[in-house]
Amino acid sequence: MPSKIRPDDWDRLFAPNAPRRGGPLRALITILITVAVIALLGVGTVYGLNYRQERFAREAATAAAYAPTAAAIRTATAVVYEQATATLVTALTATAQAKLATPTPEAGLAATVANGGNVREAPVNGRPLDQVNAGETVRLLAKTQDGGWLKITYARNGTTITGWVSRTLLTIDPAVDQQVPVG
Repeated sequence: MPSKIRPDDWDRLFAPNAPRRGGPLRALITILITVAVIALLGVGTVYGLNYRQERFAREAATAAAYAPTAAAIRTATAVVYEQATATLVTALTATAQAKLATPTPEAGLAATVANGGNVREAPVNGRPLDQVNAGETVRLLAKTQDGGWLKITYARNGTTITGWVSRTLLTIDPAVDQQVPVG
C-alpha cells in the first residue's frame, strides 16, 4: 500500500504563496487559550479543595461545641422521663392496691378480675352481656355445681350488671370461694 504522505505536500504547504492556515499568531493564541484553561482548572481545583477543608473544619467545630449541650439535654430528658415513669408507676400501683384492698362496700363475697373477658347471661354458651376488665372488683352471688362458672354482679356507669363469668377470669381467695353458694 502506498504512503499517504507525498513528499511534494511539504513543499506545497510551506511555499511562499501557500494557503494560510492561521499562521504563527493563531498558534500562539491557541497555546495561550489552552494554558489559560489549564490554569483555571488548576485554580478551581485548589479553591474547591480549600473550601471543602474549611467547611469540614467549621462543621467539626460546630459538632464539638454542640456535643456537650446535646449530651446534657439527653441526660436531662432521660432524668425527667425516669421521674415521670416512676411517678406514674407509683400512682398506678397505689390505684391497683386500693382496688385490690378495698372491694365494693356491699360486697360480702368479692373477687378481683385477673383477666378481662365476657360476662354472659348463662354459663358456658350464654349470650354476652358485657365485659369485665382486669383489676375490677366484683361481688360473687353463686357458682355452678362444678365451680367452673361464677355468677357475679358489679356496677358500671350507674348500672348494675349481673351475669356469669368463667372462673379463669377471676382471682378468688380460697376462704371466700368456700362461702359462695352453688346455684
